[in-house]
Amino acid sequence: MRAGGGHDFAGYKQSTLKRRVHRRLGLRNIETLDEYIDELRTNSDEVTALVGDLMISVTSFFRDTEAWKALAELVIAPMVAERETGASIRIWTPACSTGEEAYSLAMLMTEHAEAAGKQFDLKVFATDAQETNLRKARDGIYPAAALAGFSASRLTRFFEKLDGSHQVSKGLRDMVVFARQNLMRDPPFSRMDLVSCRNFLIYLEPDAQQRIIALFHFALRQGGHLFLGNAETIGRHEDLFETVSKKWRIFRRLGATRHDLIEYPPPRSPSEPRNMEGPLPLAPEPSASAAEMARRALLERYAPASVLIDQKGRVLYFHGTTRDYLENPPGEPTTDLLTMARDGLAPRLRAAIREASKENRSVTVNARIREGKTDRSVAMTVMPLPGPPQGGFLLVSFAPAVPQPDPTSVPTHEDAGDVASGEHALQEELKATRAELQKTIEYQETTNEELKVANEEATSMNEELQSTNEELETSKEELQSFNEELNTVNSQLQHKIGELETTTNDLNNLLAGSEVATLFLDENFCIRWFAPATKELFDFVASDIGRPIAHFARKFADENLLRDVKTVLTKLSAIEAEVPSDAGRWYLRRVLPYRTQDNRIAGVVVTFNNITDRKRATDEINDARVYAETIVRTVQHPLLVLDRTLRVQTANKAFRELFAIFEEEPKGKLIFDLGTGEWNNPPLRSLLDKVLSEDEEIHNFEFEQDFHRTGLRSMLLTACKLPQEGGRDDLILLAIEDITERKRFEEHREILVGELNHRIKNVMATVQAIASQTLSSATSMEEARATFGSRLIAMGKSHDLLTRENWAGADLRDIVADTVDPHAGGSNRFRIKGPHLWLVPSAALSIAMALHELATNAAKYGALTVETGQVDISWHLAGEGQDRRLALRWAESGGPPVAPPTRKGFGSRLVQRVLGMELGGKVSVDYERTGVVCTIDAPMPDGQERNRPD
Repeated sequence: MRAGGGHDFAGYKQSTLKRRVHRRLGLRNIETLDEYIDELRTNSDEVTALVGDLMISVTSFFRDTEAWKALAELVIAPMVAERETGASIRIWTPACSTGEEAYSLAMLMTEHAEAAGKQFDLKVFATDAQETNLRKARDGIYPAAALAGFSASRLTRFFEKLDGSHQVSKGLRDMVVFARQNLMRDPPFSRMDLVSCRNFLIYLEPDAQQRIIALFHFALRQGGHLFLGNAETIGRHEDLFETVSKKWRIFRRLGATRHDLIEYPPPRSPSEPRNMEGPLPLAPEPSASAAEMARRALLERYAPASVLIDQKGRVLYFHGTTRDYLENPPGEPTTDLLTMARDGLAPRLRAAIREASKENRSVTVNARIREGKTDRSVAMTVMPLPGPPQGGFLLVSFAPAVPQPDPTSVPTHEDAGDVASGEHALQEELKATRAELQKTIEYQETTNEELKVANEEATSMNEELQSTNEELETSKEELQSFNEELNTVNSQLQHKIGELETTTNDLNNLLAGSEVATLFLDENFCIRWFAPATKELFDFVASDIGRPIAHFARKFADENLLRDVKTVLTKLSAIEAEVPSDAGRWYLRRVLPYRTQDNRIAGVVVTFNNITDRKRATDEINDARVYAETIVRTVQHPLLVLDRTLRVQTANKAFRELFAIFEEEPKGKLIFDLGTGEWNNPPLRSLLDKVLSEDEEIHNFEFEQDFHRTGLRSMLLTACKLPQEGGRDDLILLAIEDITERKRFEEHREILVGELNHRIKNVMATVQAIASQTLSSATSMEEARATFGSRLIAMGKSHDLLTRENWAGADLRDIVADTVDPHAGGSNRFRIKGPHLWLVPSAALSIAMALHELATNAAKYGALTVETGQVDISWHLAGEGQDRRLALRWAESGGPPVAPPTRKGFGSRLVQRVLGMELGGKVSVDYERTGVVCTIDAPMPDGQERNRPD
């Protein structure tokens, strides 16, 4: 765990660790610890999951409400009361988990400060070993259930509603500084007014708990308070704290800072990662075995009194009863062995220590302790112990020695007789003293030499220290300069932070005001950030950040979204698409690369612009355009749409067909360049200039022009301006009505009306003549009525034929066929032969009347009176040009013999008179035995013949 996750759990309770590890084994369906260790070595995600389980993150806002009330009454309220406005208040919340406790403290301090009418420089330092917890704490977003016990005023004061959740207000978040810290290894904060660490110590072993309590003592200022959980206590450190509330575990710091209680971690190099920490000291071993207890008991009983000293003679450990040999001098306590040695032991002990250290062997010397008038011999043994090369420890043992007479004592009169032996003892002692003195002199000389060398070294070191001092002075100046630079940089950073906050507010208001749904995705297409407007398209909540976008259902139809996102991330080019939403709205979806300030691609940006109104307007415009184009195409009058430069924008089909202009030709061309330049007409130019300059509508402007392909055309022009929105130039609508045929028809109508008047007069004269002649020649009224009726019918049929041809004339073949058809009797009794010949109306009526009379006579007296009778009607043209003449022959055959009449009847006279007058021709009638033969010879100038299919 330490190597893979950067966390050390050596100080945690073994039962907790085992329970949590076995829980992970069950969740992973793993049987043995060896298999789980292999899983941890190969699966970094499992390491992270196990770390999260071992670092139990159980917290809530104002947990144990009564405890918080006691804290507010006993600590917060007095602190607020004694501090002045603007004072600094520092609070530390180690093992803060997801930040609820830190925010609770900030809220409580803010409420009491506002109630007192004060403002403080409040900083709450919240630390935790898990970065995931810190990220959640910095966001400050909590579900509504976590705030269930909050009053409405507190909820409104410190939280903002966000997607069914609540986010801590920005002001409160700015008061809390979240930082990563492993409480078991990293250095603590200092000068804190309050440390709140609740329900963390209960997971640690007692030794680790005591180290953490010592850290808290170091972190607190004098008189600062410690707030622990209900099941936690300060343990054996009662000398460091006094109890403020035993029930609610509130304590106040006592005494000065105890640096000796702090186990500082070894320093790390700058390149060493913060989370790669060494192991904590192992926990104390369990109680000693029975053999060890026996060994200790024997040592206590039979081992001499001893002390353990270092190379400088400082006592590190006492064993046994040493008061017979050592005592503390008056004054401050000391650990120097020679200072504590009783009178008479120090000289010999110093020499033994020196010799044992120099020769690295055990040295035993005897000395006498003077106690008033008596002496006591002591054997002192100095034994070096194995240790590091730079100097180990020495074990000094004290034991009673065989008592010897004091050579320095004055002999009494009881032993005056033994002066010689006393002198001998004095001489021996003198020798020993001289030997010791010699050794002392030698040691002194050696020491002097060493002192000279040390002096020289001290002198050199002094010079170095002076140089170092100068360097330190320079460094101090540099540090002062650097401090000024840091202050300047800090001011700039504060200014930048203010600018960033302003920019963030501007950006948030811009996004909220523009209602653009914006979505940021990273390189793995996971959500980085989303605008509030995105909720209309996705069901996002704040906790969805970091989840893949593919996991969410969409409220719009866009099958190409993920494909376009991948394409943009690959090709770095924007992609747009119009997508409909389920609510009936339309959005312009744009996907762009997400570029950082150093031009690095860190994902994509997806924006959705609501274009519903624009889409509807576009659809309406398209519908209107299609509607207008349909009308333009359907209208049979030619239409042109021109721009301000008189270039053609649209020309309908009627215009192109009428003036024989291809569809691709008029688009973008000047109207005066159409065709072969026929539209370049001064009146037309004047008309269009008038529409453009005077904004005037022109109606029924008559315009005539001879076109190369369609001939002379007469037109009525209507022109008006078409206003355009959006600052675009106005257009000109030019409607053209071709009245060429209408004018021709009107001219023809006038001709026909005149001719009709003339013909009516002629017809009435003819009818009058027919009536007069019929009545004068008829023998009875019945005969007159029948004859008159048949002649009127024949004349009516001729008029019908001319009417079918619009009184423009008639074909001779049609005239002959229609006239004799009533007398054919259903059989082919008439043989008609002759070319097509177009006759004017007057000639057509004359020939029709003549043929009618001939057919009537044949039916009464000639060939048509018998079944076998036939009539041959033929004609031909002779001559050319103005000399051309028509020769028409009527020949009857197969009828009864014919005799010349004694007198001419009305029919004969009518034929001769009508044909002579109308055609200027001649009529001859021969009465042959086979039948009547009538020949008509009339002038027929060139131009009246018309060829057409039968």
